[in-house]
Amino acid sequence: MNQAEITKLMEESSQDAVQYIKSEYDVELDFSLESISLIDKAILWSMAKLKDEQDKEKFIFVVCNMFGAYIGETFKKHIGGEWLYDETDPEAPSVYLAFSGKTYAFAGICYEKLINDVNTSVKKYFDLAISNVTQ
Repeated sequence: MNQAEITKLMEESSQDAVQYIKSEYDVELDFSLESISLIDKAILWSMAKLKDEQDKEKFIFVVCNMFGAYIGETFKKHIGGEWLYDETDPEAPSVYLAFSGKTYAFAGICYEKLINDVNTSVKKYFDLAISNVTQ
């Protein structure tokens, strides 16, 4: 996947997140820094939906990637960066946001909260990412 394709995919995925959260939870996302805390809430709401999903793996993949794209696009709008498509493991390619020599796994932090640790804070990860590049 080239740079233009991954950039377009992530922009579209972030818009999917906006539409999904609006239709499912009647919550507006506006790409503001403050809106990232709503992603933490949306992940918790998604946990409840996960129990009823027939295809749990697909649901997890889609939700984490949509939310990760939204977080990354918000970071890009306020700080900068570009999407990096990592095919090091062809069986499980990854997408990161790269900025100032660092990479951020925004979809990964969503997965961590959704699957492994409800106490993980997407907002804290986001804030830490910003503080790492603005100091």
